[in-house]
Amino acid sequence: MIVVGLIVAIVVIPAAVAGVVVWRGQGRVRISTLPVMSPPPPLVLATGGDMLDLCSREVSRYVLQADRFVPAQKAKLLVDGRQTYPEMLGAIEGAKHSVDFETYILRADETGVRFQTALAAAARRGVRVRLLYDHFGSLGLSGAFVEFLLNAGVEVGVYHPLVLTRPRWAVNRRDHRKILIVDQSITFTGGINISNDYADPSEGGAGWRDTHVRLDGAEVARRAEQLFRYGWRQATPYHATATAGARLKDRIRRRLKPPPPVRVTSSKMSLLPPEVCRDGRTAVQLVGNREFRLRRRIRRHYLHAIRNAQRYILIENAYFIPDGRFRRELARAVRRGVQVVVMVASHSDVPLCAYASRHLYRRLLLRGVRIFEWPGPMMHGKTAVIDDAWSVVGSYNIDHRSLFHQLECVAVIADPRFAARLRDQTLADLAQCHELTLAEHDSRPAYRRLLEPAAYMLRYWL
Repeated sequence: MIVVGLIVAIVVIPAAVAGVVVWRGQGRVRISTLPVMSPPPPLVLATGGDMLDLCSREVSRYVLQADRFVPAQKAKLLVDGRQTYPEMLGAIEGAKHSVDFETYILRADETGVRFQTALAAAARRGVRVRLLYDHFGSLGLSGAFVEFLLNAGVEVGVYHPLVLTRPRWAVNRRDHRKILIVDQSITFTGGINISNDYADPSEGGAGWRDTHVRLDGAEVARRAEQLFRYGWRQATPYHATATAGARLKDRIRRRLKPPPPVRVTSSKMSLLPPEVCRDGRTAVQLVGNREFRLRRRIRRHYLHAIRNAQRYILIENAYFIPDGRFRRELARAVRRGVQVVVMVASHSDVPLCAYASRHLYRRLLLRGVRIFEWPGPMMHGKTAVIDDAWSVVGSYNIDHRSLFHQLECVAVIADPRFAARLRDQTLADLAQCHELTLAEHDSRPAYRRLLEPAAYMLRYWL
């Protein structure tokens, strides 16, 4: 009887807790026929009309740390792997002095081999090539794939290898950045990893939707190099992951060699320096977080821009599980008359994240936030654009993992021209989406109502 009672308790108690959460948060679970749903109103943005002047007060009001913006000679928006991969490979093939490449996922598939070949060829030409990848994100990467690079002269670092000698808290801390720096003059960053998932379907890829940006300019590259150096110093050389003794020596080396300090500047509003916008340049700030003390840096930039929004906020985010403060700022923006639109993935590669995200949809919809679901292959983008003035493209998801556990990098761009391009691309994406209504969301199956709060309770680890 005791065993039977334990089995009943294990089954009944979690179901009862989930039922209470659903009942308290959303009312009774209703199993009924779908109601007649009126279509949502068309999405019409109140844009700024005439393009804002570069470096004007109207643009500067959206940015934090205006003195840290640097000029890029060109900022090119890259959509999906079909645009991004040729640009990156072309830059590597034309490299003369250096290539620094940091990525979360590196696969030994057709796409990975293309980059392997380009990096090895650059190293054989005498170019200094450094490759840094995350061990967890690139699980399954064969030793033969890396040995080919090492034999060609490529330096390879592995971020936080999954080994028994590493403390448990470090296992959960990952390098999620995607940075490529060529000849200290060309920088790429965004959300695209090195995998067939992002390749064009015509080339055998999965056609995931994602966004990258190319930034030309020595000052932007120097800022990117600072972020790369931090990850490189925290990483383990590939050859040092072979034995327990080598891993222990590497841990001691990194403990005795602390990372370089970070200059923290005031967050008060100031005007962008005129030199970052002169002669058609683009004002860019590369923002990267760090573990512990500086982990909220990217979030602060998002919240500052949202607080200053006047007309519209367009967000594309693959794993959208915003915390309470982020949700409140979006709701306040709606109350000010700002059109707030969020595009999320309808089909996620991490189902638990999708359930945790959907647990918040009712709260967001009730507060006037419009939610659009991307219907095609996985939507993996992490972009935002506000009021034709402020844009961000990077690796940062609006969830707890990016906030607490991962190294991230975003390009914050204060330029109306780039904002207009990103706005138009986002609107083109939204035209392919399905807008979720409150009535439709409330009519979802009962099993999803039970799974969503359970997944949301695990949000810190997702």
